[in-house]
Amino acid sequence: MTGVGFAVTGVIESNTLNKGNPERLVNGMDYHGNICGISNYVTSRGENVMNLPKAYFLPSGLTICIPSCPMEKNFDKFYCQYEIQAEIEQRVAIVAGNAGIDAANNTQKSLGLYYTSTKQCMPHLKTTPYLGYCRPDVPIEVVEGDLNQKFANESLHTSSNFTIVQEEPKGTFFDKAMADAKTSRYVIFGFGLGAAMILGLIFLVLIQTPGVLTTMVWSIVIGIFIGLIGAGHYMSRKSAIWMAQGIRDDREIIGLFWLSRISYVASGLWFVTICCLRKRIVLAIACVKEASRAMAAMPIITILPIIQAVGLFVFCIPWGIFMAYLASSGEITAECMCSLDQNDDTEDSLILLNSTNISNSTNGTAIISDDSTGCGEGCFLYKSFSYSQNTKYAGLYMLFVWFWTSQFIVAIGQLVVSISTAMWYFTKNKIGVGNGTFFKALILTLMYHLGTAAFGSLIIAIIKTIRAMFAYIQRKLSSKPGSKTVQIILRVIQCCLWCIEKCMKFINKNAYIQTAIFGYSFCKASRMAFFLILRNVLRISAVSLVSDFVLLIGKLFIVVTSTIGAYFFLDYHYSDELNGLWLSTMLVCLISYATAEMFNEVFGMAISTILQCFVADEEMFLPEDRFAPGSLAQTIDSTEEKHTSSNTIYPKASDGKSELKKKHAFAKKIFS
Repeated sequence: MTGVGFAVTGVIESNTLNKGNPERLVNGMDYHGNICGISNYVTSRGENVMNLPKAYFLPSGLTICIPSCPMEKNFDKFYCQYEIQAEIEQRVAIVAGNAGIDAANNTQKSLGLYYTSTKQCMPHLKTTPYLGYCRPDVPIEVVEGDLNQKFANESLHTSSNFTIVQEEPKGTFFDKAMADAKTSRYVIFGFGLGAAMILGLIFLVLIQTPGVLTTMVWSIVIGIFIGLIGAGHYMSRKSAIWMAQGIRDDREIIGLFWLSRISYVASGLWFVTICCLRKRIVLAIACVKEASRAMAAMPIITILPIIQAVGLFVFCIPWGIFMAYLASSGEITAECMCSLDQNDDTEDSLILLNSTNISNSTNGTAIISDDSTGCGEGCFLYKSFSYSQNTKYAGLYMLFVWFWTSQFIVAIGQLVVSISTAMWYFTKNKIGVGNGTFFKALILTLMYHLGTAAFGSLIIAIIKTIRAMFAYIQRKLSSKPGSKTVQIILRVIQCCLWCIEKCMKFINKNAYIQTAIFGYSFCKASRMAFFLILRNVLRISAVSLVSDFVLLIGKLFIVVTSTIGAYFFLDYHYSDELNGLWLSTMLVCLISYATAEMFNEVFGMAISTILQCFVADEEMFLPEDRFAPGSLAQTIDSTEEKHTSSNTIYPKASDGKSELKKKHAFAKKIFS
């Protein structure tokens, strides 16, 4: 990544990658196709566009490059098309030589106002610099009204009511939205982040309350069964009514009848599944409860996603800079887009009139002439980039680096949560477990398991990169006729790759847990995790089912409570300061949802770790040496009785101690 970055930033010279300039991405383009502040083009006034970094809109919708954005409104001063500006200055100079300065000033005002009426000039408006453009501080409608009044006062008659062509939709929604977000920013982050995290901890305490989690899970299970039965009964009854009254088509009646039978069958399958998994559901409830106890004992573990986000942000700084330079290193194509119907600005009504390449070099001269653009009133000049094959390969490599690094940070978090939870489980005196355990797990991960995280994340990154390549091919072929068969094949490949990615993420997750418990390398941990899943497929299914229920309820609890609380707080304290409450409330909802997702990621990993610790405890240790706490101990006891009755008990002390010591030396070293 650093090599590519140094090449496109110009730190090192490269024959295959052009040096980029991020200003080419954001700076405006004038009506000749020159990039303001970049292109080496001398205007009719003798000014070089390289010294004119800001883009200023004219009434026609075209733009010109100017030195800086005007900070005050002045209808006696004008910015014009380069040729018009040069003509005005020449005529003003002649008048000044013949009639004096006052006459010259009046001539300049009159000509500027006249050319404004023809939409070739624009008076100085109070503007704010925004991404290389001068953005008016007042709505365009206000400017139109002021200019029409000015024309009337000067007895300047235009062909019709003067209007300004806008590239963006009229209105100040963006301004109001940003103003509300700025005014309520502390409330947004306070409720969306702080309150949501506190609610997550409260949820952990609630589900530890005796009977709450069990009632919650079994209520959902029974509710689903009743819902399927009820839906089947309703559809069966409704189809009978339709048949009796003859008010519906036969196909609708038959379709609803068979849907009712499918619902009955689904309810039966659900009932049989729950009967088969009932003991595993009890185990799953116990795992969820113990996972909540583990997280409550180490509350700092809930901020782990924030630490990961900070790490990703730090990585994004150099990566984003390098990508900006790489993205700006291509050749610019100027495209003039015009509407077939001046009153229709929909996407379907836009056509490309002309496109011309602009030199990539910052010293190159733009080659678009005023006539060659084909851009008149109601048309806009856009810039797009085209890249060489080497630049595309560099972009693909940078995308791969992003996938690998982001997945590596995720893997580090999963390992830290797994080791923290495993250390809590394999500690008999849990009073001594606290936030210090989390930091010990973090140190162990950074010292011993970075290779495991890198290997697992590499596999996911490769799959994601392949998916991105097929998506690129699919997008390129979408506009070509006769490619429907290829499109279907590519969609099937994308679906298969998506399934492979999901399977690998699941295996990686369980491999990290095996690494956390036993200290295995990635390959061995993956193999052990795969066979552990096969041996305990019903247990894992039950835990997955129950944990999904609990995590969904937790997510709803966090998001709904945070959002409602923020709404009433804003209504009470900020109702007179905001344009509306809905935007700030929606931002709280989005941020609290993201917070709940991060919380669920940690909680879900802890639940899976508790399950594998339970299995390891069951297989590793003799009954008197086991670590299972609370309700899990009862589950192990019932399992032990089952194994005893079937003569498949675990190794006796006389023949199994040496094997256990050898196989689990790492576990004893860490958890003793």
